[in-house]
Amino acid sequence: MTRPLFAALTCLPMFAMALPASDADIEKLLATRFDGDRSGTCVQAAVIEPGKVWRAVRCAGTREGGAPAAGAAFEIGSVTKTMAAALVAGLVDTGRWSLDDAIARHLPEGTAVPRQGERQILVRDLVTHTSGLPALPPGLSVVNPADPYASLTEAQVLAALKQVQLARPIGSQPEYSNFGMLVLSIAMACSLGGDLEAALRGQLFKPLGMATAYIASPLGAAPAAGHLPDGTPTPAWSIATNLAGFGMVKATLDDMVRYARAQLGDGPPALVAPLRRTQQPLAQGYGMNWLLRRVQGRELVMHEGGTGGFSSLVVLEPGAQRAVVVLADTALTDLGGLGDIGFALLGLDMPLQPRRAVEAPAALRRALAGDYELGPLRVTISETDGRLMAQVPGQPALELRHDSRGDFYPLGLSALLRPEPPADGQPVARFTWQQGGGVTQARRVALVEALPTITNPAWKDWAGEFQLAPQFSLKVFEREGKLMVQGSDQPAIAAEVTGTDRIAIKVVGAVVAFERDADQRVVAAVLLQGGQRLRGLRQ
Repeated sequence: MTRPLFAALTCLPMFAMALPASDADIEKLLATRFDGDRSGTCVQAAVIEPGKVWRAVRCAGTREGGAPAAGAAFEIGSVTKTMAAALVAGLVDTGRWSLDDAIARHLPEGTAVPRQGERQILVRDLVTHTSGLPALPPGLSVVNPADPYASLTEAQVLAALKQVQLARPIGSQPEYSNFGMLVLSIAMACSLGGDLEAALRGQLFKPLGMATAYIASPLGAAPAAGHLPDGTPTPAWSIATNLAGFGMVKATLDDMVRYARAQLGDGPPALVAPLRRTQQPLAQGYGMNWLLRRVQGRELVMHEGGTGGFSSLVVLEPGAQRAVVVLADTALTDLGGLGDIGFALLGLDMPLQPRRAVEAPAALRRALAGDYELGPLRVTISETDGRLMAQVPGQPALELRHDSRGDFYPLGLSALLRPEPPADGQPVARFTWQQGGGVTQARRVALVEALPTITNPAWKDWAGEFQLAPQFSLKVFEREGKLMVQGSDQPAIAAEVTGTDRIAIKVVGAVVAFERDADQRVVAAVLLQGGQRLRGLRQ
């Protein structure tokens, strides 16, 4: 399932967009973003306004086979979580649950749930991803990587709760957790008759006219075929029905248009009220499983989804009574997802460009070759017969191809390797490996990196690297007399001093504020960008 990622610094060209006013306008934007994309993806999209819906379909054209049928059902991944939130809102409205209930109250008797003294994990902690539970159940055994949740049982999920050591205070910080939503799915099923699919169908799908939405039992819509990012077909995902609230609904574009319209208020009044309630702020940028974001001055409610072969996005702009739905028959999570095209369809200024397959420059291939530590693994990248190969000891070598965004990708696997741009003639020091929605940083073995430096006395206290997120750091340094910042795997960008211990990165609309300790040493930096706040200590 797709997890929300922080907005990293970027300096891609921006395009001023007008709001689409026809099917042709939508198709034009889809063409700009996807034509020639190496993934080969086919995309269905809709823009919804009061009394109007515009739709379009577009395929990248770089793989064999045509587009899915207009009425095909797509796996919507984690957008399902917002539907689970609707069921929670209904339980709260009827007085059967409270957001401040300990989740243990709604789980099978005897379930051991981690706690911290008297502080228990509450329903609100799960729907705002602040429970402290990890992303996945500890000890999760994947029998079939192409269908990773197929063998998971309710008993295994509940047993995994006993193995958890909470790493931070409950309710203190969002950390996206599919595990938490698996637990919540079990609790909802216990309270709603023991069948989560029947509950979704009766309380949400049928009242909204989502006639073909389902979890395990199709209702007339043929499923679309899913694909890896290199265009290879991949099997559908499956899971035990009562665990499916974390991301296993399948739906057509028409189903999702009806869902988005109801979220904007166009639906049965008895259902619209709890739907709108799920969008209200609860904690640190979350409603009930909805992400709340301010983008270019506009208040948005959104969620993105991804499975092994599909991607999805729903963005609501309640103040303008506008929504966007995008469905793709390809796993795009590790390529950045669908956020760029979703925002562009709302008329926001967004960079749009396909990822085209291109030949990697010879100098970059040479700079990337070498041994790296990738978490507990050692990865060797080498050039063989003109092909760049990556290999972990004991595993088959994977061929790495290159794309027009400057990233490398392995054939036959949904993953992305993004090298940190090297200095002229120098080897690549680090790269990030994105797979399954997670990001891991690799460092070249035995390479000693030079510390960032500044000679200008007005700036010198800021020199250094600040860890703003587990896989994202910000370097501050001087180059040719200019103050520069560089995010992980991003080009360096010039910055300007705008105040005491405060700089602006105007090209991306970001601000960095530095914090000092009692001895007046700079110890941390705070990045403010797009309504988000990331704080990190100096390394």
